[in-house]
Amino acid sequence: MNILRKKNHDVIHFPEHPSIEINYSNTNTYTKCRSYDAKAMNQGFVWHQIVVQHNGKICGSDGKRDILDALFEAVDNEEIYPIAYRRGPKEDCFLVRQCQPALDKLFAQKLRLRLPNGHSISILVQLNVADFHQGQISPTTQITKALSQLYNSMERYNGEDGILNLSQFGRNPNFADVVVNLGNSGVLERICNLIYSNDEKFRNVNGILMKNNGIKTLAPLKQFTGVEFAILDLRDNKLRSPERITRELLPLQADELMLAGNPVINTNKFPDCLSPVLKNFKRIDGIPSENYSKDYSPLNKNGDKDSEGYRVDWSNRSDIKNFEYSNDWHAVMIPDPEHNHTKDDIFNYFFLTVSPTFSDFYPCYYKFDKGEHQFLVRQCFDQIKHLVEYCNLEIGIPRIVQQAAENSDFLPEVEMDSKLVYYLLMNISPFKTGQVNPLECIDKALNRRYNAVDRVLNLSNFQDTEGLQNIVINLNSINILSRILMQASKKFASSVVELRLAHNKIVFANIPKVLVLMGNLKAIDLGNNWIHHLKDVNELSVFKLKCLRLDGNPLCSKYNFAGEYIEAVKEIFQDLESLDNIEITTKGNLSSQKNYLCDVAGYDLTQEFVTRYFKTFECVKDRAKLKGTFGITLKVTSKMLLSYIADVYHDNAMLTLTCNYLSANSTQKTRARIGVYSCVSRNILKMRDLTRAYATVYYGREEIMETILSLPDVSFDMLTFTTDTMIHNDRLTAITINGVYLDQAKDHAIDTDVVMAFSRTFLLTPVKHFLGPLNKGTSYKIINDQLNILNPTAAQTKIAFKYFTNDNIADDENEISLTTKESMLAMLQEITHLKTVWCTRCLEDAGWDLQKALEVFIGLCKNGEISDTAFM
Repeated sequence: MNILRKKNHDVIHFPEHPSIEINYSNTNTYTKCRSYDAKAMNQGFVWHQIVVQHNGKICGSDGKRDILDALFEAVDNEEIYPIAYRRGPKEDCFLVRQCQPALDKLFAQKLRLRLPNGHSISILVQLNVADFHQGQISPTTQITKALSQLYNSMERYNGEDGILNLSQFGRNPNFADVVVNLGNSGVLERICNLIYSNDEKFRNVNGILMKNNGIKTLAPLKQFTGVEFAILDLRDNKLRSPERITRELLPLQADELMLAGNPVINTNKFPDCLSPVLKNFKRIDGIPSENYSKDYSPLNKNGDKDSEGYRVDWSNRSDIKNFEYSNDWHAVMIPDPEHNHTKDDIFNYFFLTVSPTFSDFYPCYYKFDKGEHQFLVRQCFDQIKHLVEYCNLEIGIPRIVQQAAENSDFLPEVEMDSKLVYYLLMNISPFKTGQVNPLECIDKALNRRYNAVDRVLNLSNFQDTEGLQNIVINLNSINILSRILMQASKKFASSVVELRLAHNKIVFANIPKVLVLMGNLKAIDLGNNWIHHLKDVNELSVFKLKCLRLDGNPLCSKYNFAGEYIEAVKEIFQDLESLDNIEITTKGNLSSQKNYLCDVAGYDLTQEFVTRYFKTFECVKDRAKLKGTFGITLKVTSKMLLSYIADVYHDNAMLTLTCNYLSANSTQKTRARIGVYSCVSRNILKMRDLTRAYATVYYGREEIMETILSLPDVSFDMLTFTTDTMIHNDRLTAITINGVYLDQAKDHAIDTDVVMAFSRTFLLTPVKHFLGPLNKGTSYKIINDQLNILNPTAAQTKIAFKYFTNDNIADDENEISLTTKESMLAMLQEITHLKTVWCTRCLEDAGWDLQKALEVFIGLCKNGEISDTAFM
C-alpha cells in the first residue's frame, strides 16, 4: 500500500486491488458528539474514514496496537475491519465500510477511545470519503482467500491429519492492508461461518488450531455444535471468565482441548468450573479429563499400570543404559519420611550433583507425597547417567566446617555431613502435548518480563514468573543462565537498555558473549545473588555500564569501608555513574539518598501514612482525628474506604519525646513556647530527677492523645522530609522521617515563628486484614512513636519554606488522581467482571465514587441495559 496526496484528496494504491480515491470535499465530519446524519451512514457503496487524534502521545511500535485494542474494546464485539491503516506524527487514520453497528457504539461514547493506560483520545469520523468500486479490497474476500490457502496446506499435529491452523490468524500475509482481529467476536463469528459453510473443504477438517489470537469469547464457535474434532487448540488467548468459558464450551466436542496460557487458568474457580463439560473432551492440555486439576502431574498414577515406571537404584544401576533414547518422563524419588528438608533445600543440594558439562536439567512437576520429594525430567539422559554412575544416586547434605577469613578469596570450608539416597522411575509417563515444555515456558516468561516502554528486561526472581510454577529454573547453573540470556538477547537484541537479574542465586556472571546482541545495555542489576568476587563479574565491563547493582552479594562483605568498595568497582567499571542505586559523585563517593525503601511493597503504606499523618498533626483541632478516624489502607486508596479504619494508635502504644532545641537569641515568649516541649521531654542526660524518666513515657492511646493535643500548632515543610522505611514485613513496618517545621507565633507583632527540626520514628503493625469491597485492605496502628526535636542544620535552614508555606497550599483532597482512578477501575472490574469501557462509564456516571458506581451497575443490570458481551 502506498499513498499519493493531492489537494483535498488522497489516493491509496494497493498491490493487488484497484486504488481508493479519497475526496474530502463532500464528507460529513463528526467529533465529540453522539449523533450523525443517518442518510450519510446508510449509503452502502461508500467508504468512511476514522481519524485517531493522538497528538504524538502514542509513539513506538506498540502505539498502533494500543489504538486498535482500544477501538475493538469500544465497538464491543460489533464487526469492524480497519483498512489501509496509516500512522502519522499526530494522527492515525484508516478506512471502514458496512459497519454501522460498530460506528453506533463509537458515537455512543462521544467518539472517544480509552487506552490501556487509562487515558482517552478523541477520534474523527468522516462519512462518505470515497466511493466503493467493484474489485476494491474486501475483508471477507481476503479472509476467504486466506482460508482457502490454509485448507490446501492442512497440517499433521499430534499424530492427527487434517488440522486447520489458524494460529496468529491476523498475521496472515493476505491481511497486509486489513486488520482481522479474532478478539472481536463479530469477526470471529464471520470466520467460523465461512469455515462451516464450505462443505467441500470442511468435511476434511479434523481439528482447528486457534492459538494466540486474542480470543475473548468462544460463543462464535457454536457454529461447530455437533462436530467432533480431534484437536481444538485455544491456547494463549484472552479467555478470562470461568462461568463464561464453561457455558460456551458446552456445545463443543473434541478428543483434545487445549486452554493453557489463558488468564482463566489462574482464577480460583478453574478448573473446577469445567466439571459440566469434561464429558465433551477426552484430554485437556495433555491430561485425561477425568484427572484434570491444578495439581496434576504425570506422576499421578491413578491405578494406571503403565505409569508405574521402571525402578533404577544402586542395585540395578547398569539398567540405565536401556533408556538412552527415551523421550518419556523419568521421575526422581528422594525419600524424606520426616520431611526434614524443604523444596528449596532439596534443589540447592541436588544441583550440586548436576554436571555443568552435560544437558540442561529442568526438574518439572515437583511435589512432596507419601514421605518423598518427587519431580520429573526428560531429554537429559547424559545427566541421568552421570547421577547414576558418578554420583551413585546420592545427594550430599553440606555443613560449613570453617568460615573463610573476611579478606580471603577462598570459600568457606564445607564437608558433606550426611547423604540422601534416592532412586529413579524411568519411563513413568509418555510426554504429551500440553504438558510442561521448559524451553517454550521460558520463552513465554521472557515475553512477560520485557517492558517495551521502559526497555527493561526484568528477570529478577525469575522463578516466580507466571507459567514457571511447574518448572525449577536453576540460574545458579552457568549453562542455564547463559542459555536463557542468549535466548533473550536474540529475542530483544539492542532494544534492551536495562537488565535485572536480582534474587536468582547467580554465582558467576562473566557472560558478555551471550549478551553481545544487547548493544545498548547500560544498566545491570545483580543484587542479592551468590557472587563472591568481583572477578566473577569483571567481563561485563565491556558494555560501558552506567548503572550496576551488586549489594546483597557475599562480595560486599569483603570491604570494610564504602570508599574501598567503590574504588574496587570503579577500577573495573570505569564509566559507572550509579552503584547499588546510589549516584557516584565526581570524587568517587556515593551521594546520599533522600529517601530509602527497604521493600517497594511498602511504598503505598509509607506515602499514605506520612502525607496524611503530618497534614493532620499540623493543627491541634485536627489532631483529634488521630484518635477517631485516621488510618492507613494498603492497595485500596479511595478515600471512601477510610471508614474501615480504626484508631491510628494501638491501645498499648508508647510515645516518647526528646527536645534538645537550643537558641541563644530567643525572646522570653519564644523560650516559653519551647518550654512546652521540654515539659513532656524525656532527655535523660539533662534530668536531675530520674524518676521523671518513667513519667515521660506515655503509654496507651489516651495518654498519647493528651500529650499530642498539648503541643502547639505547627506547619511542616514536606519538601524537606527525608523518609526511611527500614523494615516492612507482614508483622512490622518501621518508618523514620526527618524534616523541619514552623512553630507558629500566635501574635507576630510581639513574637516570631521558630524553625525547628525533628526526627520521628514510627513502628506500625497490621491489626485487621481483608478490608474493603475486594477484601484486600489492611488496617495499621502505631505501636511506638519516638519524636526528637532539635535545631535545624545549616542546609535545612537554607531551604526551609523556600518554595511555599502551608497556608498557600491549595487543598486538593477532593481531586482524584489518575492512579486512584486506575485503582478504582481495577477494583470495579474485579467485582463486576465488566469490560473496561463499561467500568469507566459506571465510574464516570457516579463521579468516581466506587459505592455509587456499584449502584449504577446494579441499576443497569435491572433495566437490562448490559448485554452478555459487556462482560469479560
